[in-house]
Amino acid sequence: MQTTVFDLVDDQNMWRWSSAWFDLYPVVINLPPSTLDQNRGENLVWKDSQSNNTHFSSGWVWNNIRRCDQEVPWVDLVWFAQCIPRHSFHLWLVIKNKLKTQDRMGIWDMGSATNLNLMCCPLCRYNKDSRDHLIFECPFAMQVWNKVKDIAYMDSVDASWASIMAWFEQRASSKSSKTIVSKLVVAAAAYFVWQERNNRLFSQNHQPSSKIADIVLQTVRFKLMTFRARRRSKNPFQLERWKMQMKTMDIDTG
Repeated sequence: MQTTVFDLVDDQNMWRWSSAWFDLYPVVINLPPSTLDQNRGENLVWKDSQSNNTHFSSGWVWNNIRRCDQEVPWVDLVWFAQCIPRHSFHLWLVIKNKLKTQDRMGIWDMGSATNLNLMCCPLCRYNKDSRDHLIFECPFAMQVWNKVKDIAYMDSVDASWASIMAWFEQRASSKSSKTIVSKLVVAAAAYFVWQERNNRLFSQNHQPSSKIADIVLQTVRFKLMTFRARRRSKNPFQLERWKMQMKTMDIDTG
């Protein structure tokens, strides 16, 4: 890794690759000879897909070689500066409908030893679970949602996933304090309902919906405590409902 370009060029400006390089990268034999300027030092340059020479950085290379699709409308709902990363990753799976729910597993070939028709939602024991069922149409999940949605400023939003996504369509990109809290609560509620679902499926550790709702609110409360506050705000964020010591605060959205 310490070898420079100068070390690889002989007096006739021809490449002198080691035999190991020829074995690993036979394409180097087709590289044209290099002309060195003895008065200039070496620097690392990245040539992009349009053959433009740019300063090398790992971020630039990643953005240049990765597949770039059109930005999705829900990106700000999942990824934002104040998010809880594990909750955001889980919410991304929820939006993509990639959770291993029973309705999706039912289309897999599991073999005759597994009767997927007998599976039912571990939370309500009724029908198979699915993304829309767990978030939050299941009676258990709906109880969690109904307890946390008011404090998330989403009291008018029902327990259907379609309604939640429709509510965020015009709000997800907002950096207001209330919108940030709403996004944190939705992601946390989805995360802990899924966690309780797995606990009931794979262990005997069952918790009531009121306890799951309390965990959601406590997790978001702890996150709010880490935020910086701007005290002289024209639109202070009321925190009495979060049982925090400061009566008013406006989240510094960075």
